Amino acid sequence: MKKLLILVCLFGLTNAIFAQSVQVTAQAPNVVEAGEQFQVDFTVNAEPSNFIVPEMRDFRLLYGPSTSQSSNTQIINGKMSSSVAYTYSYVFQATKAGKYLIGSAEATVGGKKYKSNSINIEVVGSGAASKQPPQGGQPSPNQATSQPEQVSEDGNVFVRVLVDKKNVYQGEYLTATVKIYSKYGISAVGNADLGDAGFFKQEVAIPQPHMERENVNGQIYGTAVLKKYILIPQRSGSLTIQPINIECNVQQPVKSRSRGIFDDFFGPSVQNVPMKLKSKPLTINVKPLPDNAPASFSGAVGKFTFDAKVDKNSLKTNEAITLKVTINGTGNIKLIDAPKVSFPSDFDTYDPKIALNTTDANGGISGSKTFEYLLIPRNPGTFKISPLVFSYFDVAANQYKTLTSSEFSFNVAKGADNQSTNIITSQSKEDVKFIGKDIRFIKINDFKLLRVNDYFFGSGLFYIIYVIVLLSFILIVWFRRRTIRQNANVAYVRNRRADKFASKRFKLAKNYLTTNQKEQFYDEVLKAVWGYLSDKANIPLAELSRDAALELLKNKGVDDDIVQKFVQLLDSCEFARYAPSVASSMQDDYNSAIELITKLQQKMK
Repeated sequence: MKKLLILVCLFGLTNAIFAQSVQVTAQAPNVVEAGEQFQVDFTVNAEPSNFIVPEMRDFRLLYGPSTSQSSNTQIINGKMSSSVAYTYSYVFQATKAGKYLIGSAEATVGGKKYKSNSINIEVVGSGAASKQPPQGGQPSPNQATSQPEQVSEDGNVFVRVLVDKKNVYQGEYLTATVKIYSKYGISAVGNADLGDAGFFKQEVAIPQPHMERENVNGQIYGTAVLKKYILIPQRSGSLTIQPINIECNVQQPVKSRSRGIFDDFFGPSVQNVPMKLKSKPLTINVKPLPDNAPASFSGAVGKFTFDAKVDKNSLKTNEAITLKVTINGTGNIKLIDAPKVSFPSDFDTYDPKIALNTTDANGGISGSKTFEYLLIPRNPGTFKISPLVFSYFDVAANQYKTLTSSEFSFNVAKGADNQSTNIITSQSKEDVKFIGKDIRFIKINDFKLLRVNDYFFGSGLFYIIYVIVLLSFILIVWFRRRTIRQNANVAYVRNRRADKFASKRFKLAKNYLTTNQKEQFYDEVLKAVWGYLSDKANIPLAELSRDAALELLKNKGVDDDIVQKFVQLLDSCEFARYAPSVASSMQDDYNSAIELITKLQQKMK
């Protein structure tokens, strides 16, 4: 039975592997520099009996193929899923500048042949690029040229706002993308919100930002999309997208006069440099809509369909009817108003219930908007609602289009308990709510009687409350002024918040310790220690070097053994941070950091 069970499991696993569709994928950087080495990976999600790579005569093969295999099996809620991957890796060297196409690889699985995607690779000539900041070259067509962006001193880091079109109609959407460019590593990017002056703004969800390579004026940059928005201009004329300001930490290499053994083994040392970046302003030309708009047009711009229907045509008085109007399509659907409807005077009507179901993507805002009206006939008879009309401006066709529903007819019979009802047509529902408020009902519940000339003002309780309020006011004013004086003292405020900020950093480091994220753990521990010293001593973090810290601790009367522990902690964290392959105890370093901050709290009050 055990052998039979094992065979059944293996058979099920095999079927699960082969039941999935076979896919062959190719992956490589999209831009490299002439003379640079790069890797091309071909991955098959099933074991191939034969694998053929495309010809790549334009590149020099340095190494390959290197074959690796991985498998993954999951059982979730009793359902088993398995996946395998066979990867063929090659290392090439780009020889000359140009744009090249790597054809499809071919894998044979189960007697069938499958092909991968092709890859476009751009090779930039080595040394041909200008060393000036990228705004010195020819700007992209969708970039403004009136004011350059703010970049790093060496021109290796900058941010841009890119738009897919700069000439639109009022109400037509455009896509704006906030993108950062850097030749260094980027961490801790701050807020990248875009202004919305004159625009309706809708942020588009994007995956977690990751760096990709891109050629900018002959130079290779790592790029990442920070934010993406859909903008809909609300008025015509020239609208300006104001510059966006962001703060980030740039991992620049440390300049040293001599190379050490650690530079060769671990690579060059880097340091986190805080940097402020600013994009260029962008001017969008918004054209007004044509003047020949139909009377039923209320500002809808895009491509839409229109549908209107009722749930029943025959009913009795005082029964409800539902009129549902649905608009589907792509465009400024969130800003569309309800179409005008002429209801019979014998119907009670209410404001429509609006349901919005949209998705935000690069293609704009698409989905549906539904207006649901509730109608109640009060008198019997035959009634009609004229056809509903909806008009919109079609940007692709450059003209207005009008959609019309069918006419609605209702047969209303007299209800069993029907009574004659007067229909008020000259007032809105809100006005009707106030009719009759000048006549009050007789009170039948218990109520409290008050003595004549018996007032709260001037009583003993009144003066007690008056004194309490006056003293409370004086106390609040004193406490407020004391708080203002303390907050005006920057050194005092930073000293008070030092423990709080360090605690937050250690809490985040504890989370990284639990999930074994080593680089993030040591980064937070170092930020906690340096930030604590900076706040306690009221010294800017950028001016707090190791030597300055040691001198500060000695001036504060900190014991030599605590200073030694501080130096040991910095060495341990920095070495473990830049040497991930070297074994170290994260828990010991965490305990040492906590112990160090605790002792510093006692010495630096």
